[in-house]
Amino acid sequence: MLRHYITVAVRNLVRHRLYSFINVLGLSVALTCVIFVVLFARYQLSYDQWLPGTENLYRVESTLRMPGKAPLDTAMGSYPVGIAMRDQIPGVSAMTHIATGTLTLIQSDRQFLETKADFVDPNFFRLFRLPFVAGDPDSALREPESVVLTESAAKRYFGNTDPIGRTLTTAFEACPNNGPACAGKSVLLRVTGVVRDLPQNTQLTGSVFIPSTSQADGDVASVVSHLWFYMDTYTYVTLAPGVKPAAVLAALQPVLDRDMTGVMRQTGVLSRGSQAYAIHLTPFAEVHLGSSGWRDNMTPPGSWETVYGAITIGILILLVACFNFINLATARATLRAREIGLRKTLGGTRRQLTVQFLAEALLLALLSLACAAAAAEILLPAFRGLLGQPLVLDCARDWRLDLMILGIAVAAGLVSGIYPALVLSRLRPVAALQPHGSGLKRPGALRDVLVLTQFAVSIALGIAAIVVFRQVNYARSLDLGFNRDNVVVIEGNDLGGQREQALAQALRANPGVNGVGLSAFLPFETGALTARIQVPGQSSVMTLDLLPIDPGYPQVYGIALVAGRMLSIARGDDRFSNTNSNTGRDILVNAAGARRLGFTPRQAVGQSVVLNAIGDHVRVHIVGVMADANTQGARQPVAPTVYLYFPDYPMAFSVRLRPGSMPQTLAFIDRTWRTFEPMNAIQRSFLSANFAELYQSDQRQGTVFGVFVIIAIVIGCLGLYGLVVFTAQRRTKEVGIRKVSGARTADILRLMLWRISVPVVLANLIAWPVAYYYLSRWLEGYAYRIALSPLYFLAAGTGALLIAWATVYANTLRLARASPIHALRYE
Repeated sequence: MLRHYITVAVRNLVRHRLYSFINVLGLSVALTCVIFVVLFARYQLSYDQWLPGTENLYRVESTLRMPGKAPLDTAMGSYPVGIAMRDQIPGVSAMTHIATGTLTLIQSDRQFLETKADFVDPNFFRLFRLPFVAGDPDSALREPESVVLTESAAKRYFGNTDPIGRTLTTAFEACPNNGPACAGKSVLLRVTGVVRDLPQNTQLTGSVFIPSTSQADGDVASVVSHLWFYMDTYTYVTLAPGVKPAAVLAALQPVLDRDMTGVMRQTGVLSRGSQAYAIHLTPFAEVHLGSSGWRDNMTPPGSWETVYGAITIGILILLVACFNFINLATARATLRAREIGLRKTLGGTRRQLTVQFLAEALLLALLSLACAAAAAEILLPAFRGLLGQPLVLDCARDWRLDLMILGIAVAAGLVSGIYPALVLSRLRPVAALQPHGSGLKRPGALRDVLVLTQFAVSIALGIAAIVVFRQVNYARSLDLGFNRDNVVVIEGNDLGGQREQALAQALRANPGVNGVGLSAFLPFETGALTARIQVPGQSSVMTLDLLPIDPGYPQVYGIALVAGRMLSIARGDDRFSNTNSNTGRDILVNAAGARRLGFTPRQAVGQSVVLNAIGDHVRVHIVGVMADANTQGARQPVAPTVYLYFPDYPMAFSVRLRPGSMPQTLAFIDRTWRTFEPMNAIQRSFLSANFAELYQSDQRQGTVFGVFVIIAIVIGCLGLYGLVVFTAQRRTKEVGIRKVSGARTADILRLMLWRISVPVVLANLIAWPVAYYYLSRWLEGYAYRIALSPLYFLAAGTGALLIAWATVYANTLRLARASPIHALRYE
């Protein structure tokens, strides 16, 4: 019996080649998309699942609430929080810190810029059980001047020789004031372990692990151990079995109140410690998909919304292909009505007919799966590059994936075939054997509903693609208040003080350099300092961002002066110092900062305010107001900011280049850097490239939406084309009669196009509100965003209608132009 079912199914597929081709092609494309969605979702869900022993490991996140400033949610925290949790809360059994950084490592006479250096507590490998290739994880970081490398890092530094016991040289960071005596200081790090390369599906990023007790870390641990508001480290804690995170957080609140409240009182903030500093714990394995709301993640976070969205789109596209099968199967019911009637007359049961139709659907689904698997193998490199993720498809070894995709294909076949099978097998022989009878009640209504659903999906995805691309283009073209073109930024500078100024002067001497500015943070860089300012006569204390700069910074970026004057190197009162009293010093604010303090730009100039920042609590003067410069892009509003000239603070370089001689100028910058920093490789990049990275993920998301739109429309149009071809064949005599009765070609075209236009137009009523709801929420992630113009919705709806017309036009025109004589002889 099974052989009979398969034989009949193959004969039907071969006999109706056009409809079989349309169904196979549509379902193959849909299953290819499903395979990619499954690979993407599985990769996202696999983050950090490979690391053993992390069941009770949590990442510590922080929410900082300061007066007059929006809450800051960050994945980083202050150093003493982890120590307090370990030492004062019984439920916390272990704690470790990770501070990511960049440093130069020297092996023999070769210099390497290591951008993935992690300074970690000595117990790091007891909490993170990374697979060791060589060395003992329990003692690898016991010695201060030790280092653990990944396999690729070890090969980069030492080739194929055994790295254990070999040494690497790096700069000596624990140097007071970073003065001239710091030049040439170095520290030797002995390799004590090698671990396997970290996979990409992890939140950890290090390829070099150095203990925080090393001199290469500049004795940071002892410096920041009492700085509760210096959030520059990642903290992980292990809870004892059975201890709930909520209990730990409740026990932490009185600790924060006791240890932080006094510090806050000194800065004029009257809140309790637990009110200003909230702690959150996220399970280690859930960090990737659960941290999109936190800033400063170690790696770009994913999100459950993205995973669910991808799965939903995959299901919708697969349903669109299934609807094609249902549409064509019910439309062709009249062709199979006699077959069904004859089978039932000869004793065929409804169960046998149902199995027959399901066998046809499953055969078509399996044939489509074979085509989809081949297409996925071919297209995987392009899809991998589009997402920037190392997705792997290995059908020969990954039996779990094979079973999952096979199950989806079988489910798609059953969904496609179950309705036609139940409906067609129910036909009565008498009605089925009547001339032109199908026995179906209003089959066209179902087809209209399915066409409507198909185009609703396509229109909604089309609107999403339009809005995403428009928002990204808007963000890229937004006037940020400063000029980012032709600017080279140099990070990782630890020169400090006079050596920074000397290097800046050396760079300015080159004719290819149009200006040099220094700042503690670069545009589009995460991280900020804060300053608390109180206006005399007012009880409230305002919190503003603080940016140490040199007087050349506004000129390099072209930031306009709104009122007052700029800072100057020649004025002693414009300079803050580590050693002298800073009372009476001069500062700048931006226009947003002036508004935050309750002044217009002109009113702000000349005001004396109390500044609490960088260890000082002093009265200072506002001598100028600069225009707002949005250095965080379109996602964040302009931050109220205080600018001060503090040459002792380590700052990064911004160098504006003259167009026309950039290669020579860049070579000059590299040579000059080596003169001042022979032991540190230069870390430079173009600011415009850093800006482009801000919206890279959104650009990819828009591209993926665009691809899915095209796929959904192609699948929908395939089904629509098959339906129109069939309808044209069945309505040939009707058209002939209409033409004999005086109907023109235009009348026939209008009739047929209107028939297909109704479900497409109604599809907009479903797609528009759904798209509006989800896109409104997505746009809330941007402080500066486009409006959801009705034109975007009209464009997608009109485009879908025109595509539907184009799909049916050729066959409809041929039918409308046919001679009535041939039409009346049809059948």
